[in-house]
Amino acid sequence: MAKTVSVGMAVYNGEKYLPAQIDSILKQLKDDDELVISYDQSIDGTKALIDAYAENDSRVRVIENDRPGIVGNFNNALKHCRKDIIFISDQDDEWAPGKRDKMVAALESSHADLAIHNAVHVDANGNPISKSLFEMYNIHSGVWRNFTRPRYSGCCMAFTTKAKKLILPMPESVINYDHWVGMVCELFGSVVFVDDVLLHHRLHGGNVTTSRRTIRIVAQQRFNLLRELMKRKRQLQK
Repeated sequence: MAKTVSVGMAVYNGEKYLPAQIDSILKQLKDDDELVISYDQSIDGTKALIDAYAENDSRVRVIENDRPGIVGNFNNALKHCRKDIIFISDQDDEWAPGKRDKMVAALESSHADLAIHNAVHVDANGNPISKSLFEMYNIHSGVWRNFTRPRYSGCCMAFTTKAKKLILPMPESVINYDHWVGMVCELFGSVVFVDDVLLHHRLHGGNVTTSRRTIRIVAQQRFNLLRELMKRKRQLQK
């Protein structure tokens, strides 16, 4: 039986680039798939835009978020995803053609819990400005390596409903939700890396997740992550 797909997208003041991202996703989704958009209260036209998509396409659902912030917003999106395989989506990138089917195939053939694909950075106008991320950052598996110097990107991830039970709820103290998803699946499940460049990751100066952090903040985040991973392990052992 063919696998169905949910795409969990978190949005906040994303009006400018949302149409390109949503259109790139909907072009690939099947009739039984869904795009779940979690909305954080915004001051631009984001809400009107996503409501219009939902009114015109039954595959699109808008869920308002009651726990503001990146982790809370993605928790809200992912918990409402109802299909077999769940993709994570930012609001300002663009899917490359074939992403849906290639990621579904990778998960099915490998029997992994999480698949992470390759990507390339593009500028505000969509022009490539980097080598592939796998090449730039030497991205591959490894628990200790990815704990200390993570290169996980949530926008490059798809996972199974089994993995969803491992991942959710994501602790808000961790801050970097994609680090959490990657570590949980490496520790308690399995991960496959897909070499294909399946995303154009847009860098436009206003990205929410690209701010620089001090060593002290990074150390605190690693401590929080380790503490939460140990808690999750105990929960899974019960």
